[in-house]
Amino acid sequence: MEIMGRGFRQIMQESPGYFHIGLKYFGYKFFNKKSPIYGSADIINICNLHCTHCYWWLNRKENEELTVDQWKKIIDEKFKKKHIFIVTLVGGEPTMRMDVIKLFVKEFPKRACVVSNGTFPLEKIKNLYFYWISIDGTQQVHNSIRGKDAYEKTKKNIMDYIEKNGEKAWKDIWISMTINSQNYKTVKDVVEEWQPIVNKIGFQFHTPFTKGDPLWLPFGPERTKIVDDIIAIREKYPDFVINPVKQLELMKRNWGGKGTTPVDCPTWAILSVDHMGREKMPCCIGSAEKNSMKPICEECGLGCYSVMVAHGMKG
Repeated sequence: MEIMGRGFRQIMQESPGYFHIGLKYFGYKFFNKKSPIYGSADIINICNLHCTHCYWWLNRKENEELTVDQWKKIIDEKFKKKHIFIVTLVGGEPTMRMDVIKLFVKEFPKRACVVSNGTFPLEKIKNLYFYWISIDGTQQVHNSIRGKDAYEKTKKNIMDYIEKNGEKAWKDIWISMTINSQNYKTVKDVVEEWQPIVNKIGFQFHTPFTKGDPLWLPFGPERTKIVDDIIAIREKYPDFVINPVKQLELMKRNWGGKGTTPVDCPTWAILSVDHMGREKMPCCIGSAEKNSMKPICEECGLGCYSVMVAHGMKG
């Protein structure tokens, strides 16, 4: 028996972490004390792709990157000091900094996951929680978003990883699909293709940074139907689709905020830092730069925050 990929022994080993989560939740519920539970770190400021839907390029600046020792200091002074339980490593493309990934995995065994485009070979790392591999539709649609041959490279690297690393290696691979106006009709096809291959899939919706973003799938009948389709898929594959129904229902409407200001969104629950270790605002897809572009909260489709709202946590 596993819960979100965690067996009984692992859950017991992590019991001190669950104790701190319990304290934080108790403090929030009864005293409105808001303390971060999860972490997110942009460990690199470089990416090998230029995806049409990606927010990262909007705020990118050419800055030097941190050394492993500097990341260790951030881990100690920010994440561990605040008893962060799980850390998600993003970028840029984080697998271009394997030295930093291995540091986080060492400091957060089985509690660090990596969000990757999967176009580089995937290395087997002991005690890595899992790889979040981005799949944005069927082959043709994915390539139209991420670039020529991106899908073929990603699928090959996933298959190679599974074939080379033993019968349980498929459990290390989770798929993430960000739904937008270009790929929403491919959701069922993506599930049917990947369900026999990898461990789990998570859905979220594209979050725009400007009004009229052509990639944003507006609230309305089409978006509602897609959400209902995912709920039906979840009933068919309950161990594959990780999104809870309450969270999916939120995706039919504005759940996060007004304009670029979070309201119900519990942005405080995720401590997010950029590639220089600076805290990002107002959320994990925001920026540490005050004059940078901001996500439109009232059109947010992020899964990481909406799932917390679905469980009763708000901003």
